[in-house]
Amino acid sequence: MRDIVGVILVASIVGLLSVVGMAMAQGGWVDDIANSVSFYKANYPGPYWDAYQQRLALVKTAVQNGDQRAVKVEMGKWFKMLRQRDHGISDVAADELFNFSLMVAPIQEYGIAVPAPAGGMGELAY
Repeated sequence: MRDIVGVILVASIVGLLSVVGMAMAQGGWVDDIANSVSFYKANYPGPYWDAYQQRLALVKTAVQNGDQRAVKVEMGKWFKMLRQRDHGISDVAADELFNFSLMVAPIQEYGIAVPAPAGGMGELAY
């Protein structure tokens, strides 16, 4: 009997750690992008970074709340901001953040629309 209780206890702990790990990993990509924004903010100082940080805060909240629609909408806006260089962001920072965001964000999972480059074929939906 004690062996069965021990096995159930170990299985419960492993399951709990798995759920906690998945929850932490879900929003980790938003943190990675936010850390990149902080890097570019330090290297390209200016007032325009607040809008980018606010957008990522909305994305992070949506991820934490499990609101897939909001993640899709806000990340679509994020990519548009970068593509259009909203708020006077530098071309280098915009391109590098755009490319990094493409690498780390779960584009397909959320069905995020990514704007094509200027002169491209319109938005790309993954």
